[in-house]
Amino acid sequence: MSGIDGMVREAEKTLGLKEPNYIQDWYPGLSGNFAWCDAAVTYWAWHSGNQVVVTFGGHYAATVAHAQAFQKHGKWHVDVAGIRRGDIVFFDWNKSNDIKRIDHVGLVTSVSGKSVHTIEGNVSDQCLRKVRDASTIVGYGRPAYSDKPSKPSEYEPFPGAKFFVTGRKSPIIAAMHKRLVAEGCNHYKTQTNLDTWGSGDLASYAAWQHKCGFSGKDADGIPGESTWNKLRVPNV
Repeated sequence: MSGIDGMVREAEKTLGLKEPNYIQDWYPGLSGNFAWCDAAVTYWAWHSGNQVVVTFGGHYAATVAHAQAFQKHGKWHVDVAGIRRGDIVFFDWNKSNDIKRIDHVGLVTSVSGKSVHTIEGNVSDQCLRKVRDASTIVGYGRPAYSDKPSKPSEYEPFPGAKFFVTGRKSPIIAAMHKRLVAEGCNHYKTQTNLDTWGSGDLASYAAWQHKCGFSGKDADGIPGESTWNKLRVPNV
């Protein structure tokens, strides 16, 4: 289910999640116990089929950049006037009302009088429901949700070559592992630690690159966008 209800439902699934967590593992390009409030919004969007309208098809861990993206696309609103369910709300704890000083983000689930009810990641190291007022809200982005049901993204988007480093642990890597085995590119010495990038992944992915017609430096075992898209790693 996409649309507002799909976005809220996906956020509700992560309530109580603590850190480190699978949202941090899933987010491409970063690792470890990083600040994940906007990564959570990105995760909810991609897993509810709302990535085009919420993250404009990309990924955001930086709240300022995300707010500015809404601004660039003409979807940015200051303060709380007109704020409603499904909006992506941005905060500055120093109450500056300056888009360049935003340091937190959440998803609006309802509005009651002057109270804005949200679900937010990375609040006291958890995903929690919160009730906010206008004092810390810089503004909000309004995604152009569609009422037409659409299927969430079926495959994992390419997380970037820098994602694939020795020791990286992620469910994306485990899903990739299974696809490589299914494609006959099994150069793994063991079937343990499926979610951790290592030499077996490098050799197996190189075999996949060769199968796709690449050679030399283009078949070094580090995934590229072209071969990744062809592999069709299921959305995790």
